[in-house]
Amino acid sequence: QPTGSSGINAEYGGNVFVFTGLILIFVYIFRHAEFTNLSPLYVGHLNNLPIFLGMAVYAMEGIGLVLPLRNQMEEPAYFPLILTLGMCLITLGQVLFGVLGYICFREHVLAIITFNLPNGIIGTVATLCVAFCVYLTYPLILYVPVEILLPPTLSTFSRYSYFSVQFWLRTSLVLVTFLFAVLIPHIDLFIALIGALASCSLALIFPPVSYLMVHRATLLDKLLCVFIIAVGVTCGIVGTLYATKDIVCALCSLPTGGPFPCKPPPS
Repeated sequence: QPTGSSGINAEYGGNVFVFTGLILIFVYIFRHAEFTNLSPLYVGHLNNLPIFLGMAVYAMEGIGLVLPLRNQMEEPAYFPLILTLGMCLITLGQVLFGVLGYICFREHVLAIITFNLPNGIIGTVATLCVAFCVYLTYPLILYVPVEILLPPTLSTFSRYSYFSVQFWLRTSLVLVTFLFAVLIPHIDLFIALIGALASCSLALIFPPVSYLMVHRATLLDKLLCVFIIAVGVTCGIVGTLYATKDIVCALCSLPTGGPFPCKPPPS
């Protein structure tokens, strides 16, 4: 649980590493991208849209940390403003990172942009910064799952000490994510699957459903909630089917419709 000075220091350290890595990647992009020659850019096919939607929802979804962050604020009244500002900055960063990265590497862009960086100083330092960021911020990432899984795990293994149960629960979660990363060769398709299967429910389905159950919504609010739920259900079902198909095809060495690496159109 990321409480206390050690947790705060780890989060600050993770922020320093990730910003350093992003700055180095942007430096490489601006030094090597051909911004004056944009005509050959290839966008892609519509059959890749479900994969993109899964990745986009996965990248933007952070509903699991919204309530914990609000509960830890000294002045919760400013939370809507902070949330809106944070989402705008994150969206801008995601768009700039994706567009500029693709302009730089074109059809050779890979699922993880650090794979495109050369083995020089910039590429090595940027990769190490991202790796250290993941290492230091893992307690924050696993905060919500541990909070949910720890009470029933403690009741199930009540004969063991609190420290032992918590230690092995956290270790198991880390090992599970590590096994997924090692066993699944196409991390982009796996991210799309998680985004379509889980993130769509957390970000687009459950919030409007909860809103309709708790609040006395107006007709306009009800229509908006129904529209968001319909979009979430559609994206979830279609994205899950496409991502599952592409993962199976990739494991069987068959052609996939995934977006990485981008395949140029036939001449």
